[in-house]
Amino acid sequence: GWDTHGLPIESLVEKKLGLKNKKEILALGVEAFNETARSMVLEYVHDWKRYIDRVGRWVDFDNSYKTMDATFTESVWWGLKQIRDNGRLYEGRKVLMYCPRDETPLAKAEIAMDNTYKDVTEETVTAKFKVKDPQKHGLPENTYLLAWTTTPWTLPGNVALAVGPDIAYSCVQAANGVYIVASELVPALFTAETVKVLREMKGADLVGIQYEPLYEIPKVARSGGKKWQVLPADFVNTEDGTGIVHTAVIYGEDDYQLGLKEGLPMVPILNPNATYNDDAPEFIRGQYIKKAEALIKEDLEQRGLLFARAMHTHSYPHCYRCGTALIYNAVSSWFIDIQSIKQKMLEENEKIHWVPEHLKRGRAGHIIENAPDWTISRNRFWASPLPIWKSDAGEVTVVGSLDELKSRTKKSGNRYYAMRHGEAESNVQNVVISKSEAPYPLTEKGRGRAHAAALNLLPAGITRIYTSPCVRTRETAEIVRSALGLPEESVVTDARLIELDFGDLNGKPFDEFLAYRKEHLREYDTKLPNGESHLDVKRRVGACLYDIESTVSDEGVLIVTHGACLAALHDVAHGLSHEESLRNAFAPNRDYAVPEKLDFVPLPHNKDYELDFHLPYIDRVQLLDEKGEKLTRIPEVVDCWVESGSMPFAEYHYPFENAEEFKKRSPADFVSEYIGQTRAWFYYMNAIGVQLFDHRAFKNVITTGNVLAADGAKLSKSKGNYTDPAVL
Repeated sequence: GWDTHGLPIESLVEKKLGLKNKKEILALGVEAFNETARSMVLEYVHDWKRYIDRVGRWVDFDNSYKTMDATFTESVWWGLKQIRDNGRLYEGRKVLMYCPRDETPLAKAEIAMDNTYKDVTEETVTAKFKVKDPQKHGLPENTYLLAWTTTPWTLPGNVALAVGPDIAYSCVQAANGVYIVASELVPALFTAETVKVLREMKGADLVGIQYEPLYEIPKVARSGGKKWQVLPADFVNTEDGTGIVHTAVIYGEDDYQLGLKEGLPMVPILNPNATYNDDAPEFIRGQYIKKAEALIKEDLEQRGLLFARAMHTHSYPHCYRCGTALIYNAVSSWFIDIQSIKQKMLEENEKIHWVPEHLKRGRAGHIIENAPDWTISRNRFWASPLPIWKSDAGEVTVVGSLDELKSRTKKSGNRYYAMRHGEAESNVQNVVISKSEAPYPLTEKGRGRAHAAALNLLPAGITRIYTSPCVRTRETAEIVRSALGLPEESVVTDARLIELDFGDLNGKPFDEFLAYRKEHLREYDTKLPNGESHLDVKRRVGACLYDIESTVSDEGVLIVTHGACLAALHDVAHGLSHEESLRNAFAPNRDYAVPEKLDFVPLPHNKDYELDFHLPYIDRVQLLDEKGEKLTRIPEVVDCWVESGSMPFAEYHYPFENAEEFKKRSPADFVSEYIGQTRAWFYYMNAIGVQLFDHRAFKNVITTGNVLAADGAKLSKSKGNYTDPAVL
């Protein structure tokens, strides 16, 4: 199968199109970006077949799936709806690892794969926070609390300082001031001088002390409740720093939980691309966080609020695709509840035969034990859209199938019928004619059939007729109009409904056209010599049908056209793929003047009128709730690992097709991938398997190690650090 979505392919598209950030993608247009992604996915299919054979792997290409296929997406939607119905899909705000360049949160499994943690050496700072009303707390004038941070860019967002209630702290007199720090860290902080301990206390004694903010954010200042004071927290330690933790609630996991517990103001000071917003201090607005750090340090130093600066090496996570240093960021996201199924996942893991065996209770077991709830929404583009719509009142609707989508889609109220023209002289003479001015009227038999068709249409309540401009179709439309007693203005001639342009074959025998088509038209978009392709026909009749739907309402609509157009209309109405439409194009022509009901509901579709759930197509259909009120889809797309985890059933388009086949193969006999997938594909398949089917996804798993390059780095597509297998 083909995992076709996510940041990996988006990164390739950005490089190909020379795009630097999300803003440039939006300027280009989501449709152009996603269509480029689609074309690049398919670009390498031939190479993959060649390489797979070359390296001696067995792969069933003929029955492959692609995660970008509408059938696959529909199955994923079904799965998400089941999880929602079980109460385990929810929206929440949590601090997540966030990529500023890609402007999206990432799941922990994505961050933990393939050495995305890198040792970085950066300058850290120890900032001075001046105690307010020190005499009230028995402290000398000009006493400062010292707090150390490895992320100086967060200091403008500070709203509290945290201490360990049971940790011992000292108020010390140094040469340049009076400071409060953890007692056991005094020697490390004041290495060049002897300090005098003025007072010793527990962290609990410091709780409630207010201090002057480094930067007074107006929104924070105006907020009620606690702010800019010392609070107790169990995450504070004395392993490094000062024993006092600077807290910017939006930009740290522990900080955020403390903020929720203590009711601290939560005011974001960053834009989605990690530049400072208009709530930040004016001198750093619009600056990227890392570039702004120098300005923040300089400002604090000039104001006498910087106690120390020092280089510090620590392990820090980076985006697994673009390499950008990640940040902790409190963002709204959609989550799958893992905690409620964690015990069941552990039980199912015990039933899996792991190779090597130690992974079962080792890495695999530990991953499950420590797994957080799964953040599945991504603020990106090339992926399955999240099937979640909200009403203006905030009520949530999760759509689980195409039929449900169609049932909720806003409709014009039109009733559609379509038919081929009556028999014409060109048909009797067995020639193909696409010119509107060609004098090939209906035969007497054709006129009679057209009149009979009108009588059959009486119960349909036809009020409007659209016709091709050819003589034979206009005559058919006029006979029907007259028989139904409709006014002349009820007939509309539309050039988009004209016959397939036969090009050089125009006027030639029909059998000659059929022979040529069989021999040369192997693809749906192959054009006749100086003529059209069947895809050209589908595009124009599709545009006509959607225009009718958007411009008239509550009418009985009859479309009078030609054989190729009639087939294309049905293809458009059902959103068929090129492959399916090609089969219909080669089917025998429909009979003359036989009305067919056209079951048409507007679908999300691409420029070729294929059903396409991707952005921006999905958001061009308007959904309504049971009361007829407008629904709006949330803008995010699905984490591509949801698709990977859904692969066992989605490849079969379960439950819409192949239900018995899937059940026979679930759990799978075995899977195999490299060791990094223990926390990714293997984990996610089992998470989805337990969520939806209450059992593991596979019975046996064989993991392989990493093949390394000469420098010890893993061989990978993204690094390009391997020898081309095709080179002999």
